Amino acid sequence: MSIRVLLSSKHKVVAEGIAAILRNHPDMELVGMAENDERTQALCHEAQPDVLLMGMHAHGQQDLSLMRKILQHPPSPRMVAFSGDSDRHSIIEILDAGAQGYVSTTSGIDELLMAIRSVAAGRVYLCQAAASEMMASVRKIRAADGSGKSHLGGREEQVLRLIADGFSSKEIARNLQIAPSTVEVHRRNIMRKVGLHKVADLTRYAIRNQMVSV
Repeated sequence: MSIRVLLSSKHKVVAEGIAAILRNHPDMELVGMAENDERTQALCHEAQPDVLLMGMHAHGQQDLSLMRKILQHPPSPRMVAFSGDSDRHSIIEILDAGAQGYVSTTSGIDELLMAIRSVAAGRVYLCQAAASEMMASVRKIRAADGSGKSHLGGREEQVLRLIADGFSSKEIARNLQIAPSTVEVHRRNIMRKVGLHKVADLTRYAIRNQMVSV
């Protein structure tokens, strides 16, 4: 079954180039192209894509607002953002707005396709440039104040990584060879310790603290 992709970009040349590539991949179906916010929202409702591939403007608060609006009207697609902003603050803003994938415009097309496939499968994806930026930033923060993931136990860190990678409690239990009820205990303890209660929030926490494979 092919991945239904909606492409949203205000840059026509960029959009047409990406569209041509998507059409050449049999596991993907381009269900629409949008050049503005109104058209993007309308096509999300009409075409109901699996993945929204969204171009971001530099420091694009309007784009972030659009992502939040789309999430308010389920069923909402999973979102992959591509942007020229690859600093830690911008990446976190994009993830906090609801994106599950991020690709820098300096990345190759293979990373863009990998992001679409990963996000469609329920995983989080950061391109190599973004992952390197996040890791470098986390190292600086830890060197400065010694904070980070240390307040989580070893098994809790393992469970959090698997949650962030999109595994269910049953799958985590099989992976770690523990009871599903034990996974739920770890999940509750993690949420209590980090003060977060949604899987998306836990995923972003894991990314910030360099605890998830990207």
